[in-house]
Amino acid sequence: MQQRLRKAVAASILLAPLLAACTTAPQAQTLLATSATSESVERAGTFVIDVAPQPMRCTGVAPRECLQIRRDQNGPWELFYGSIEGFEFQPGYRYRSRIEQTPVENPAADAPSVAWRLVEVLDKQPA
Repeated sequence: MQQRLRKAVAASILLAPLLAACTTAPQAQTLLATSATSESVERAGTFVIDVAPQPMRCTGVAPRECLQIRRDQNGPWELFYGSIEGFEFQPGYRYRSRIEQTPVENPAADAPSVAWRLVEVLDKQPA
């Protein structure tokens, strides 16, 4: 019985780092969603995104709703865990917007390495 307990404790010690990595997956998704493409997240510049008319349930630190965005009009929708400064989302409208991306110096460990700011709404249509 004690040998079984020792094996269970040893296994849990070995598996703890793997479980911890699983719990940080939403953080990694946040960074990927912040860049929204395979481009370097450190690059500054402007680009155009589409925002879907309805947010989707997602889980970061806690369950919440995330915007669905895409840079390519024919590409798949991606969950966006971050925020866009100056963008006021209204459900039921599809947006096409110009966004400015700037690097964030010394971001917190759980924060994105870039910031997004709305430059202009190019189009806003009811869905």
